Formats: sequence, structure tokens, C-alpha cells
Amino acid sequence: MNDVHPIRKMIDPRMWLRALLMLDGTSHQIALGAAIGMFIALTPTVGVQMVLVMLIAMLTRRLFRFNKVAALIAVYISNPLTVVPIYWFNYTIGTIYFPSTITKEEFAKLFEYDGLSEWWASMTRLFVDLGVPLLTGSFVVATMAGLITYPLLLRLLRRMKMLRHRERRMASNRLAKEQVHQKAVRV
Repeated sequence: MNDVHPIRKMIDPRMWLRALLMLDGTSHQIALGAAIGMFIALTPTVGVQMVLVMLIAMLTRRLFRFNKVAALIAVYISNPLTVVPIYWFNYTIGTIYFPSTITKEEFAKLFEYDGLSEWWASMTRLFVDLGVPLLTGSFVVATMAGLITYPLLLRLLRRMKMLRHRERRMASNRLAKEQVHQKAVRV
């Protein structure tokens, strides 16, 4: 019996990584999709992130292709449980460039809302009160995360594909040896 709480399971990074590793597509397309999704996830665009992924896919399809599912998986790094810590971190990085003096408690209160209309009001207040430091920090953090995600995931995906190929080859060799052995026993 699995005693892991569903919410804890949902935010487990291993689950998201496993999902990325099981996707169909080239290693490049999956890694690029995850990097784009990671970039979007770490920008203050919660609520429209999936739409942004699809819009970017549509606008860039002639330039390059990326795995949209990988991007959508990576976007879920920011979710209702992680958005406040992510945005606080981004805001803190932004205050290095544009000083601001809001406390963590005041920051968290900006995310308290009931319903969609209050959510939009909250997001508007967030940008009015913290706009420049939050956007600057988000751009810095999202860019770094995207640039790190691509090569790390690309290497991991290539390694996983190589290991799977090796396992298939070994299984095929074992099967061939067993068939030869069975023929020899019959004779």
C-alpha cells in the first residue's frame, strides 16, 4: 500500500522527470520543450502558461520544433503550491537590480483570492506593486533555468536511450543464444 500523500506525489520532481524520460520524440525536441516550459514556468504568467506554450509552438514551428508535451510538463513546476515561493525567489533576485522593500508576508498576501475575478485583481496588484523587480528577477531566473535544463536533460535523455538500446540488444542476443541452444538440444 502506498502511503504517499497525493499532493506530495504531485510535486515530486522524480515523477515529472520520469514523465519527461518516457516521452516519444528526439532527445533534442524533448529537451528543448522542457527548457521552454521551464522558462515559461518561472515567469509570472501563472494561469496562462499552457496557452503560452501552445502559442510559442505555433509561432516558432517554421523555425524549430519542440516537444509540446515536454513543455507542458515543465510548466507544471509552477502550480498553486509552488507559485508563491518561486515568485518570491524571483522577486528577491529582481531587488538586486531594482531595490524594493516588501516583506515575505506582504508578498504572500498578494496571492490570497477567491474566484477568477479576484485572481485577476490579485495578478494586477502583483504587477503594479512589484512589477519591475518581479519581472526582472523572473527573466533572470527563467533564462538561467532554461539554459541549464536543455543540456542536462539532453544528456540524460541520450544516456537513457543508449541504455535502452543496449538492453534491447542484450535481450535480443540472449534470445538468439537460447534459440540456438534449443535447436542443439533437439538434434
